[in-house]
Parts: sequence; C-alpha cells; structure tokens
Amino acid sequence: MKRRFLRKQKGLSLIESVISSGLVLFMLSSSFLVINSTIKTSVNTEKKTLLAEQLDKKIDYYILTGRFSTSSVDNNTFTQTKSSNSKLAKFIGKNNDFGITVSKEVIKYGKSA
Repeated sequence: MKRRFLRKQKGLSLIESVISSGLVLFMLSSSFLVINSTIKTSVNTEKKTLLAEQLDKKIDYYILTGRFSTSSVDNNTFTQTKSSNSKLAKFIGKNNDFGITVSKEVIKYGKSA
C-alpha cells in the first residue's frame, strides 16, 4: 500500500516539476519581451531626440545665414521643402536607419512677421 502511494507521489512530483518549469520558461520569455520592447522604445526616443537636435542646429545656421545645409550627418538626411504657408520654410530631418522623421517650420530668412 505504501509503495503504491509512493509511486503515485513520484509521478505527481514529476508532473508538478514539468508544470513549474513551463511556468518559469513562460515568465522568462515574457520578461525578455518586455525588456526588449523597453530598450527599442528607448533607442527610438534617443535617435529622435538626436535627430531633432541636429535639425535645430541646421535651422539655427539657416536663421543666421539664410542658407540651409542639406549635408548628411550620421546617416541622417536633411531637406528643405515648401510649406503650406508662403511665409514659412519647412525643414525635414530623416534617420535612414530607423525610419524616423522630424519636421519643423520657421519664418523664412529675411522675411518679417
């Protein structure tokens, strides 16, 4: 009688171990996905901030000189396009690696408000 009970217990502990191992693996994979998502969001935010800073520097140069430099910086491209308002100039910065785009509009050089 005791042997039969012990054999059932051995099988039961094996099943419990398999279930708990499965739960642990599920929790680890879920944690990995959350951490990976957080890192991706952080990297994208940092890249967007750096792109905006570089675009601001180029716009500052435009405000001082009237010329916008379209030269690439760190695989970021910059362009000047027409704005919907004729008194404004629109500038676009694009990060080619991450597909991030930032645009800003400022009063055209030499124009008064």
